[in-house]
Amino acid sequence: MKKIKFIFFFIALSSCNQYLGTIDPDYTPTNEVNGIFSNAQNDTYNSEVEFGNIIFPSIANSSFTIDNLKIDKITNTDRNSVISFLNGKIILSKDKNIYVIDQNSENKNYDYKLNLNKEEKVLHIFGHRGEIYVLTNRSRLFIIDSQNVINIADYEFYTNITPIVLDESLIIFSVYGDIYEILLDDFSITKKDNFVSKPGISIKSNIFEDQENFYYLFNTSTLITLSKNNYEYYSNYILEDLNILSSLGVFNTLVDSPFSHNEYLYFLDRSGKISVFNPVTSDILWELDINETILSYLFSNDGYLILMTSDNIQILSNKGDIINSYIHNKKTPISIFSIQGNIHLISEEGISKINLTEKKEDSFYKNKFKGNLEIYYEDQIIYLKDDKSLFKLSE
Repeated sequence: MKKIKFIFFFIALSSCNQYLGTIDPDYTPTNEVNGIFSNAQNDTYNSEVEFGNIIFPSIANSSFTIDNLKIDKITNTDRNSVISFLNGKIILSKDKNIYVIDQNSENKNYDYKLNLNKEEKVLHIFGHRGEIYVLTNRSRLFIIDSQNVINIADYEFYTNITPIVLDESLIIFSVYGDIYEILLDDFSITKKDNFVSKPGISIKSNIFEDQENFYYLFNTSTLITLSKNNYEYYSNYILEDLNILSSLGVFNTLVDSPFSHNEYLYFLDRSGKISVFNPVTSDILWELDINETILSYLFSNDGYLILMTSDNIQILSNKGDIINSYIHNKKTPISIFSIQGNIHLISEEGISKINLTEKKEDSFYKNKFKGNLEIYYEDQIIYLKDDKSLFKLSE
């Protein structure tokens, strides 16, 4: 009789998909996630994907047309070189020098010697009202005036991340978590707030924004949110909220600042975790763990997310489904960029144009790239800077 009862119990249990247990009368579900959770095992592949124009991390000119790439070296750089493009000129730092390169006229190239202290280096170069400004990691501000370099301010604190340049002011973060605003009219400085930095890796983060806030990474695990209203520091704990609600675990090594699309912020963790999170409603639209290290990404105005890992390139739809992938077989992949819907992969050996439809490499442009790579879009030219050189790509 006991065996018969056990058989009936096993049949009932097998046919039931409800929770078996007790629930307190006053139980209220918490941390509920309304949205779509992608599963990498249920991918729908589409060989022909038109993902639209890329808007993050950099916006390329939609009229870009480069059918046959030509890679030209412009000048030598070093790992700490900082580059800016102002008034048709390339402004570049190298060691204690600033170089102004006019590609239209070799007779208008200049170099300036900065009077830097020991361990001091150029942190950022920017333009304001037609003038060229140079900020160092010792928070000293220089201006290039005609053929002279003038030290116009010394704020006497250390900073190691790129500042936020606004219309009439500069937001600077000290290494101790202090937030300062410098007014560029009179170079006066005001301490606005202070934040607690979490352990993380310093990276060159992009500055993204939505309708209300600016988003910026102090390091890979410390997200800075500034209100567009008077640029006040906003302690809203967006990343902390995501880490409480996410089913994927902790996001603590972000690839870049979260970018906004359709009222949701896209969080990409280097470990492969992706979450699309609304910081106002605390809703997660979808999230996915590709279980591979994310090395580079692109995002289009149609909501497609393109990821590059050490082994492949994946395209995710605006619902988080992996709809296409390509195994690139590059030993040292560095980054990806797109020109009119064509994905280009940069490795240490050169640049590959990828045909996602036919799953092949259409063309390869040989060139040696060393170390960290930065990509800049200016007019109809793409610039690439590695640890040794500055290159330009053109037809």
